Amino acid sequence: MTTPGRYDYCGLYLRGAGQEAAIELTAHATGATRDGCLLRIDTIEIEIRRNDTFTHDGTDFPTWPIKMEIERGNAPSHQVIETVSKILTCAWQAGHDAVAACDYEDELPDHGGYPRYRD
Repeated sequence: MTTPGRYDYCGLYLRGAGQEAAIELTAHATGATRDGCLLRIDTIEIEIRRNDTFTHDGTDFPTWPIKMEIERGNAPSHQVIETVSKILTCAWQAGHDAVAACDYEDELPDHGGYPRYRD
């Protein structure tokens, strides 16, 4: 059994865009190829879907309407960091709220966005 690595997974939460807009934003930001709600950049896979834990009050980012599940595949860590950073930055520039929840938040712009939404 393989132990999960630091860069293997990231959950990115988005508020302010629907699923289709989130897919388009992510494809544009990263240059990923698209297959429905699944995007690929080399071996990195990004699945963009409505968040199962979405609530309309949306105060905590884990309850925001869109969740992206980003899986590393066998991509180098710097490529994973770059990909997630591009998605975050593009979302913020478009006026959307975005937070990445992962083991490498400290290596992302604005620590993955979490400090932007703390009370």
